[in-house]
This record gives sequence, C-alpha cells and structure tokens, in this order.
Amino acid sequence: MPNRLASESSPYLLQHKDNPVDWYPWGEEAFARAQAEDKPVLLSVGYSSCHWCHVMAHESFESEEVARVLNESFVSVKVDREERPDVDEAYMTAVQLSSGRGGWPMTVFLTPDKKPFFAGTYFPREDRGGHPGFLTICRQIALLWRTKRAEIGANAEEFALGLAQTIGRKPPATFAKFDEAFIANAVRALAADFDEVNGGFGGAPKFPPHTAIDFLLRYSRREAAPRELREKALEMALFTLEKMALGGIHDHVGGGFHRYSTDAEWHLPHFEKMLYDNALMLGNLFEAQYPVGTRLLWLLVEQFGIEPQEYGISSGPCSEMRSRLFDAARDDTIRWILREMTAPEGYFYSAQDADSEGEEGKYYTWTIQELRNLLSDRAEGVVDAYGLLKEGNFRDEASGRRSGANVLHMRPPAWGGGSRPAPDLTGELEVMRAARERRPAPMLDDKCVVSWNGLMISAWKGAHAADSVLDRLGPDGFVPHVISEAAGPGFLEDYASLGVGLYSLADWQQRLEEQNRALEPEFQAQPIGKRTSAEYRAAAESLTRRMIELFWDEEEGGFFSTSKEHEELFGRSKPVFDSPTPSGNALALRCLIEIGDYDRAWKLVNSLLGWMERAPTATEALYAAAMELLDRTDRRVVPKREDRTDLTEVVAALEPGAVVIQIPPGLHINGHRPPAKWLVPTELRFDGIEAAIDYPDGDEYRGEVRIPFRIRLPEGVARCEFEVRVNFQACTDTECQLPAEIVLTGDAEAESPGA
Repeated sequence: MPNRLASESSPYLLQHKDNPVDWYPWGEEAFARAQAEDKPVLLSVGYSSCHWCHVMAHESFESEEVARVLNESFVSVKVDREERPDVDEAYMTAVQLSSGRGGWPMTVFLTPDKKPFFAGTYFPREDRGGHPGFLTICRQIALLWRTKRAEIGANAEEFALGLAQTIGRKPPATFAKFDEAFIANAVRALAADFDEVNGGFGGAPKFPPHTAIDFLLRYSRREAAPRELREKALEMALFTLEKMALGGIHDHVGGGFHRYSTDAEWHLPHFEKMLYDNALMLGNLFEAQYPVGTRLLWLLVEQFGIEPQEYGISSGPCSEMRSRLFDAARDDTIRWILREMTAPEGYFYSAQDADSEGEEGKYYTWTIQELRNLLSDRAEGVVDAYGLLKEGNFRDEASGRRSGANVLHMRPPAWGGGSRPAPDLTGELEVMRAARERRPAPMLDDKCVVSWNGLMISAWKGAHAADSVLDRLGPDGFVPHVISEAAGPGFLEDYASLGVGLYSLADWQQRLEEQNRALEPEFQAQPIGKRTSAEYRAAAESLTRRMIELFWDEEEGGFFSTSKEHEELFGRSKPVFDSPTPSGNALALRCLIEIGDYDRAWKLVNSLLGWMERAPTATEALYAAAMELLDRTDRRVVPKREDRTDLTEVVAALEPGAVVIQIPPGLHINGHRPPAKWLVPTELRFDGIEAAIDYPDGDEYRGEVRIPFRIRLPEGVARCEFEVRVNFQACTDTECQLPAEIVLTGDAEAESPGA
C-alpha cells in the first residue's frame, strides 16, 4: 500500500511512495506527531538522480526489517533537496559540522523541535568494516532516546547553536579593495591548483568548474590585466573545456554532460545528467567561441549559413581543432536538451538518473561485442577512436571491478590530435544512439526548477522556456521555486537566475531586431520568443525590484537566500560560495548592474569582500560579476550615498500627436537607442491601440523633448481611449537612477493625427 508520499509531486519523493517506511513529507504534521508521541525524527534528504540515494533506498528503505524499526521508534521524513534547498542547506551544515564532509543521501536524526543531534550521509544497511550500519544506528538511537534523553538534548542544543552561528556568520574582516590586483590574485590562486595534464582543478573526483571557466574567459579579455596572466587564464579555461569535451563525462552518443568524473582524467563519470550542469557548459562553450555580443552570429550561421566574416565578427580565440570540438559538444548538448529535456509547455526538465535496471551507467556503457553486433565492420573505428577495451574501461566505483563495460572517451586521432586525420564517425554514433534508445531508460525528473531554467535561458537564449515560466508566475509577481500547483515561494536564486536569463534574452532579442533591420528580408531571422526585447527587459526589471524587496539586507548589504515568506531554520544565510551553480549573490549582483543600481551593487561587493579574499576559488561568479561592475562604474563614477542630493522629478504630458517630457536642469534621460546596453532607453508603450512613434535622434534627451506619434484605429472604430506608458531612466553626468514609468491616458479619433 502506498505511503503518504504518493500524493506528492516530487519525482524523488514518488520514488519512495511504495516503501514500507511510513514516510511523511516535510511539514508540521510530521513534527506534531513526533511531539505528541515523543519520538525522534529521521530526516532523509536526497534527489531523484542520486546514485547513492538509490543504493540506500534499495538496501534500507525497501527493507521490512528496517521499516519496522523506523515505524516503531521514529517519525520518518523524506525531503527532495531540489524542492527544499533551505532544508537541505540547514541540515547539510549539521553534517559538515559533525564530520567535516557532506553528500547525499543525507541522514539526520532530529528532536521533535527540528534540532539535529546525529548527522551523516550514506550508511550501508549492515555493519561494515568495523563501522555500524544503518540498522544498528537506528536501534542504538532508539535506545538512547529512551535512556539518555538529557545527553541527546544537550547535543541537540549544541548543534542548534553551532548551526545558528555558522548560517548567520559574518564575512571575515578585510582591508582589501576590489581592484585589478585583487582580481589578479584570484587568477593566480586558480593557477596554483590547476591540473596541467588533465585540466580542471585539483584531483579526483573532478567536478566541472563552471564558474571558474566563466571567470577565466572573461578575465582573458580584460585589457587592463597583465598580458601573461590573461594568456594563462585563457589557456586554463580552454584546456579544461577541451578535456571535458573529449572525456567520458561528455556523452558522445546522446549528447550532454554527466554530473562529475570519479577520476582525474574526466573519463569515468557519475552518470546522472543535471540541467544546471548542461546550461553552464553550454554558456562556457558559447563564450569560448563567441564572446559576449557576437553570439547572434551563431543563429545566423545556423539558419542561413551566413559567414560571420561578412559582418566583421570573429569567432573567438579557439584553435581550429578546439573550435570543431566545441561546436560538436555544444550542438549535441542542444539536441539532447531539445529531444529529452524540454517539456511540451516549453520549460526545461531537471535531471536524468544515473541508474537504469538497477545499475549505475548501464544505459550509457558498451561492450566491444555489442558494438560489433551493431556496427559490423564499422565497429573497429569506434573502438579505436573512443578507447574501448575488451575487459572494459569502466570500473565499479565501490569495488573497482572491471565488468567489460566501456565509457566512450575520445583519443587521437578521433579529435584531430594525432598524425592521421580525424575519422567521421557521425553515422556510427547515430546508429548507437538509436540502439541505446531501445534500452530501458534512466528515470527523468520532470519538475521545472525556476532557477535552473533561468540558467538555461541565459546560456542558450531559451525563449520558449522564458515565455512558459513567465506565463506561470503569479498575478502579483509571485515567483515559485518549482512550477507546480503546490509550489512554495521562490528563493533568491530563483529571482536572480531568472532575472539574469531574461536580461540576457532581452539583449539577444534586441540584437536580433537590430540585425534584421540591416538584412535583406530573405535573411531575416524569426523572433526567438513571443515577447519583444522591451517586454523581456521589463519582466526582468520587475523581478529585480521584487528581489530587492524580499531578500536585500538593508543594514549589512548583500542578499539573504530566503525571504520572510519562508520557514526560518536556524537563521537566514547569504549565499556567497559557488556550488555547481553561481551563488545567489553573484546572480543578484548581475541584476543590480543591469538596472544601474550601482550604490547597492557596490555595497553588496564590499559586504562580501572578506569571503572573496579568503576563498577566491569558491567565489569566481562574484569575481566575474564584480569585474563588470568595476568596468561600468569606472566609466560612470558613482558618488557615495551621503553625497547625493534629491533631484527634481521628470514629468510628462500628452499633447495632440505627441508626448512631451520635461527634464529638469542637471538631469538627462537616455535616448531611444542609448550607446551602452546597460542604459535603459526612453520608450513609449501604447496599450489597447497601435501607434507609429518618431523618436528624436541623440544618445541623451535634455530640457524639453517632444516625441511625436500617430495613432492607428481599427477599421470601423471612430474613437477610443488609450494608455501610453512612458518608460525612461534619468541620469546626472555621474550616475543613473532606477528606471521609471509614467502612465498617461488619452482619446483617439479616426483621421486624427494624434490624441
């Protein structure tokens, strides 16, 4: 009989609905029962594509004996860490405090008031290697709960105090200043940990260093930086991308990248595929070839075969070999995303499992005999090019045993690195993909996480996903964490990541609109979404303002990960360190820069500078965003808040056939096509009626500016009311204010030149 998890929407929780364990989802009902029955709580946290979560489930949570102990002595709670990152963060901190390491599944025992007193990760069911197994631990804790309650209570109080201090800790004090020398030190710190042989940083296991690559690519184009250090940064980034694209962490048959590599060479992966990894990989593969501002050429090349040189656009610093390799990795990742990770509604799914048929990697690995049966005489080319061995190149992670299974990874000459030309194995790989799709497939986690969708929107300009998510936001601007009927409120990362994605999409859409005006009609690309660039930007700005209201720390600066709408567990943390994804504060900083809120942006950077100085290799996303802030405010010096004076307001009025804007002395507003993308253009937006608008020329408007327009009434309509929204950004010669809007109403008559 299914347990309570059967009514949940999380794919991870649904994996456990048929366990004999009497699971509860996280919520007050579980803790009220624990209080009423005076029982401790077992908290088990994982996610749907986690291999060791599956192992512990099969060993322990499907066991009648384990279930009997848990059901008699505990209240058991199951949490999807991807749905409740706040719960995951709080109790993972407890695991790290107790053991110095973390991971999933997370196993924590709590008092009924949610305080942890014993914390760990994966436990085998039975005792092993002199260490107690899960069944022994549960029995011992049940006994201690009955006989040593005072000791457990003291331990729980100590844990709770440590959690509050850790989660609410302030950044280390620093006298540093964010400048070129500060940035260069971060590059040198990465260089000191760089693997010159295999790429990446440190040894096994190796996780894709997404934010480090992004930071290094941006630094390599930094003209103010020392040339030698720029060249080193570029080579670290490109070499790491190359090694990952060649390695088994890259799914050469089906496309996309796996979660991480268990070895230092990127050959033997943990096979789960996560949306966020592939979004960040796509962004870096694009960035390596098509730096910011030139990515539009990819669309033109894809649609029309237009050579970028015709428009004076270069494709970045990659060698020809790397360019081919990155093209292939990027394109097969996009095809995989479209084929397997895109919902009919347009948004992106979360993950694919590592396991199928009860084995990790079974879906993705091959024996040589399988290939010979499938490809006949063409098999040897694949065997040679992709490093397959008769005994298998894939080892079981726990036992180290070879099973004859192989993971494909490129070796010379498959990637053009040998003396012979690289063979074209596209046809063979396509036959293998079709055959693989006949195997039982890994489970798909089909939930839509807003923050991860924001990352993919930013990387690939996923306009259909953006439209799908925007269409599902609450009428009051409510942003959920997951798109579902019972979704809880979004976290900082949801607002900031979606905001960054929408700003990026708006910029790309604007470039497309401008490019189309310069192209012959037969070469004009279709819009990438159903909204205009101005509409995407307006949505991003609305998200940014709401983000400031909900998460900004007015006293200290920086953003909290949770708002007052969220459950508070041991305090509110400020996300500073990059995990697989950029930190919430790094993403939020990019949003502040986009709206020109430089005072608040610098307050954020300065408030977190101690962490950036202490841990440069864990805060690369903050470095990358702060570099952009430094560049922009070097050009537009922002006075300190106490030096600012209140400025007279800009006003606007309707006249027949025109909107007239009065701009007081000392201010200007940006022209309709300002010279820099971070400046907000002056625009008129008509509601309920069509109008042709003639914007005055010029980068800036001062004094009185008249913007003529001509109304178009529908056929047969003699008169109607309309609204016009005047959007603008007021600036002095040293700073820009937040964007503003004035709404005017008027009447339009047929044959009338205006209102």
